[in-house]
Amino acid sequence: MKKLHMKGFILQLFKENPKGLWDYQVCDAVLDYYSHSGSYWVGEVRSTLTDLLSGALLLELEDKLDTKKYFGADKVLIKFKLSEFGHERMSQTGLL
Repeated sequence: MKKLHMKGFILQLFKENPKGLWDYQVCDAVLDYYSHSGSYWVGEVRSTLTDLLSGALLLELEDKLDTKKYFGADKVLIKFKLSEFGHERMSQTGLL
């Protein structure tokens, strides 16, 4: 069975979690879904989150500094949620 493209999968994750998700939670889910690992793919997911945020499909809820637990010391962790516009776009593109 063909898997959904990464942006679509991420948007569906946020639709299923209306209170939001931290970027490391999204990374874990995406890497598991696509059977990927390594820093390249973590960077790819974080870049995709930035793209979705800049396109107004996601909203930033909170941020904090990593204490070496997820991405490394002093990296910024961000909690996102799906925006109303993101929900509309999901509907328009058939992701809902």
